[in-house]
Amino acid sequence: MTKGSARKTVIKHEEVSSWIYILLLTAVAILGWVLGKFDFNIGKATLTFAIFAYPFRYFIANIITKKYGYKETMNGISYSACLMLLFMIASSLLGEHNVDYVPVTGEVFGYLASQMINLTIYYYLYMNTDGNKLAILATYIFAMLVDNLISMLFISRMTIVDAFWRTYFVTILIETIISIILINFDEKKVLPAAPRRKRKKK
Repeated sequence: MTKGSARKTVIKHEEVSSWIYILLLTAVAILGWVLGKFDFNIGKATLTFAIFAYPFRYFIANIITKKYGYKETMNGISYSACLMLLFMIASSLLGEHNVDYVPVTGEVFGYLASQMINLTIYYYLYMNTDGNKLAILATYIFAMLVDNLISMLFISRMTIVDAFWRTYFVTILIETIISIILINFDEKKVLPAAPRRKRKKK
């Protein structure tokens, strides 16, 4: 096998592997939207089961960033957003025959905005720091603050009442707890380190 063909094989393998992560990111994004249809109560706050899936979207995006770089992750987020939008429209048409585009727009816009915020800050931290977990946690929280605020504003038609902020902050609190668990699996390096060369004896 020549060097050129071997290099093409490696690139093709990396492209296939990156698509696996992108499809996983898409599946988690769609799962979050589906779980958003089911509610539960904590005190006076009404929450959806989607809060248990949302932090994983940033975790998977961060893995793609470390393995394949910033550009590949941006492409993956764009692809996953388009696939999620198609799934939301198709399921709404097949299920209810009536698409409410306001919450759909909020969901997609919140997903894109928060993922880009998370990706930009995380990539900077990854390239310029030693992977401080508090900084990574702060990135998760900031992204989730943006995501939940946008999606909830669209769902409520820009109407803010007392229950809005109660639900908002309880949601962020639970997602933060999940994120604390996730960042413990967020190592500085994903790929194995290159073996050290042995020094030649003089």
